[in-house]
Amino acid sequence: MREAIFILLVIAVLLGLTAFRFRKQIWAVYQVWRTIKSVRDLNSGDRKEQIPNAKGTEQLVKCVKCGSWVPKNRSVDLGSAVYCSSACIEKSATPA
Repeated sequence: MREAIFILLVIAVLLGLTAFRFRKQIWAVYQVWRTIKSVRDLNSGDRKEQIPNAKGTEQLVKCVKCGSWVPKNRSVDLGSAVYCSSACIEKSATPA
């Protein structure tokens, strides 16, 4: 029984030393495996489950001056026109 435990201990030490020696390669293989697994999960899953619910997203508005799209809560609404920031309001107020 002692001999079997000793042999298993020697094998465990050899495996540990081998894993320590090739730790970078083992880590690279693990990263590749995780990437392949995540791609498989994305392709096999239902895409509708992964896309967030449209009810939870904010409405976007287009700036009259620069044309950029910003969330409605960050925009500056002047009633007749919507701007992305106070800087765009100042730019549109100054003559070109």
